[in-house]
Amino acid sequence: SSKVQKHNIKQVDVDVTDRKSIISVIDDIIRRYKRIDTLVYSVTSKPKDFYAPFTECSLEGWREVIKVELDGLFLATQEVGKTMEKQNSGNLILLSSIYGVIGNDQRIYENSNLSELYTNNESQDENKIYSHSVYPVVKGGVISLTRYLASYWGEKNIRVNSISPGGVFHEKENEIFVKKYSKKVPLGRKANVDEISGAVVFLASDESSYINGQNIIVDGGFTSW
Repeated sequence: SSKVQKHNIKQVDVDVTDRKSIISVIDDIIRRYKRIDTLVYSVTSKPKDFYAPFTECSLEGWREVIKVELDGLFLATQEVGKTMEKQNSGNLILLSSIYGVIGNDQRIYENSNLSELYTNNESQDENKIYSHSVYPVVKGGVISLTRYLASYWGEKNIRVNSISPGGVFHEKENEIFVKKYSKKVPLGRKANVDEISGAVVFLASDESSYINGQNIIVDGGFTSW
């Protein structure tokens, strides 16, 4: 959001599938700031066949997404959790999706440009693209781990919640897809990025101090009908 001040931000690279890489980043944060208050886990991966029909999707692509999203989530929450246990406080915010809650309407993808835009796959038949089955699998896993960790760490004063966004506006998505998606939303449009980040800020703040183990759906009403 433009209202958020952009000072004192340090960017570092981390491989979430590599425990040593995660530990290195955590060690650096602890050296600099002495503690970790909040972890926001927002990671995804889209192999080249991400928009292929279910029966044509590769096992390698399936495993790639699970490795990045779920293995990475397992490692990151484990290692950050060790620090938060020592502090006896902490806050984990895990990004899921509406597709961790509901099934995909494959009809809205017809004639979209998502495969070209998100996987650089120009050879795939753009008229017949599909949303990959692994995506709801991993996003549902994020929500399940949220509930598990909220229960596990409650006595350590560590809160764990997830956020399930609906579709977020991207200026390069073609008009036909945006219209089809927007018709399924009571508010009639896709989300702006700051409408999702606003939920993150809320969960990161003390205003949500008694919210734990919840999945906050931010979708303009997409899942309400």
